[in-house]
Amino acid sequence: MIRIALYCEYSSVLPKLKEKLEKSGFIPVENGGAAALFVPRLTRRGWEREVLAGTSRGGAVVIVSKDNIPEAERLLKGSGAAVLPHDVPFAVLAGVLRAEARASERLFAVCEELDRLRERLESEKLVHRAKLVLLERGMNEEEAHRFLEKQAMDRRLSRRAVAEEILNAKKPQGHRDS
Repeated sequence: MIRIALYCEYSSVLPKLKEKLEKSGFIPVENGGAAALFVPRLTRRGWEREVLAGTSRGGAVVIVSKDNIPEAERLLKGSGAAVLPHDVPFAVLAGVLRAEARASERLFAVCEELDRLRERLESEKLVHRAKLVLLERGMNEEEAHRFLEKQAMDRRLSRRAVAEEILNAKKPQGHRDS
């Protein structure tokens, strides 16, 4: 079952669309789906901002009349949103939604990995800065490395926590980070 955020501004279309989606293995939700399906009234201003916000949560598919496809594509250029005509066969729509959901899951995993790597890089920077402080105190590089490792092991702390203690101890009284 794929959670799909459904935004449909046509009350006559919504119940039928919801029913078809549910029969095809989708769970229509208000917010936070793996993909988002929009059926906007293009005469209303600002609809494209809602689509762009929807693409930040997952892939977005926008259904518009054939006449409005060029305008919709222009407004959504670079967003990654798929624009389909209102008479698209449901099987095609379902396939596109599944593809958008899979792409969204992959993108989410990549973003999580990127966050993890950024955190690791920040930790390594702090550890290297703490080693510099230890070098200033007379240790050589190997001794500074061993000191950090041993402190972390003995005290059951991360190397980052030990490095932060060393760096905070070096700051003069009254100094605050801004």
